[in-house]
Amino acid sequence: MKPQLKKFDLSKLTFLPAVIIVFIITQVPFGVTIVFSFLKWNVKRMDQGITFAGLKNYIYILGWDNFWRVLLNTVVLIVACLALCTVLAILLGVLFNRKFPGSYLFRTMLILPYFVMDCVVGIVWKTLILDPNMGMNYWICKLLGINSIDFFGRFSLLTIVILIVWQWTPFFFMIIIAGLQSLPTDVLESASLDGASAFQQLIHIKIPMIKNHIITAMTLGLINILKVFGLVYVTTSGGPGVNSANLPYLTYRTIFNDWNVGRAAALAVITVVITLVISQNFFKLTNKKESDYGRVKKPRRLKRKQEV
Repeated sequence: MKPQLKKFDLSKLTFLPAVIIVFIITQVPFGVTIVFSFLKWNVKRMDQGITFAGLKNYIYILGWDNFWRVLLNTVVLIVACLALCTVLAILLGVLFNRKFPGSYLFRTMLILPYFVMDCVVGIVWKTLILDPNMGMNYWICKLLGINSIDFFGRFSLLTIVILIVWQWTPFFFMIIIAGLQSLPTDVLESASLDGASAFQQLIHIKIPMIKNHIITAMTLGLINILKVFGLVYVTTSGGPGVNSANLPYLTYRTIFNDWNVGRAAALAVITVVITLVISQNFFKLTNKKESDYGRVKKPRRLKRKQEV
């Protein structure tokens, strides 16, 4: 007897169009960028033509002092913004996770900065609030009898951190307050009867139970903070020098100021590699067994209330 051939199920290929589209949109441009990174190509010097440069662009980038300075700026932005956004979101979530007159209005006002575009945020803060000549910064300092502060000149990187935190804390807040609202009330009531204070409930019960929500907020926040560009572009333009620049902005400046396609492509590839390394290490730090998630720690040294 001849062996029967199994019929191939065409329904298994339904995902193929989506895979092809994603591959074309993401991987093909990245592949072209890798090819460009091995070329010597300066748009301002077309007389030199386009030649193969090998690893010279990568060697130049890794030996460039500005690159290491900007890399340090990027790491500082990520660490500071993630920490501040997470802490503020937890505190605001605990504060607004209750009903009081105007609570829904205040929540709505709190999340509004997240829906404002980066460029608009930068322009508003640069011109209306922190401008040392005509903004709120000038008038407040004038009332106090002191000279206005040049935030974007003297404290450029710190100012960028503040603006990112102002814009992205509402995003963290929305995820974390959703977790707080899903907590079982019987657990919290039991802890209150055992004599747990509000702070002990937050540290030992609420935060462990919303650990998944916190990790989700930090993961998505990490991805978005890594690619911040518009905010830097419209406020400091990476200055003074490169004191407030991050890797995406340095790549932009290399291609559109220096018009060096090869070095900009090499810098873009290095930026992708660094982003993957940071993301992978972050995932390893937060990737724990599912049984560890949501584990409730019993408050220590809690005195049970004496029964009357």
